[in-house]
Amino acid sequence: MTMLLSLMLAATPVAAADAPPMPTDLASVPVIENWLGRKISPRWSEEVAKLYRRGECSGAVPYEGAHLLEIDMLFLLTGDGKPLKVAPVNARCPGIEKFVSGRILGSLRGSFPKTGATQPRWMRSQVRFLWSDAP
Repeated sequence: MTMLLSLMLAATPVAAADAPPMPTDLASVPVIENWLGRKISPRWSEEVAKLYRRGECSGAVPYEGAHLLEIDMLFLLTGDGKPLKVAPVNARCPGIEKFVSGRILGSLRGSFPKTGATQPRWMRSQVRFLWSDAP
């Protein structure tokens, strides 16, 4: 985990003292099936593209004449689906981490599954961005 990711976690709402530690192996974390954020995030592509055009970020890959950026996300969720922590794992860009976390905690706060668990648990998904710089 990067220092920036640690700072991002510190800036998100604090979980209970008995919250599980952030996982280091994404494969061990359950996926949030059909999460709304995965479907909506491509609509935010232009905001992400602006950061790339200014040279503030890197990591997007070429995709069919455009740029594709997929960011793995970890969420610490309560049993009633409230996000306690949001952690963009591989964004490699403070501006994108801040933007994505803000959008998720703002417009997508109520989009997480209710598990009924008594303790918070980590779950994962992705956000995706696709843009072209073609005229």
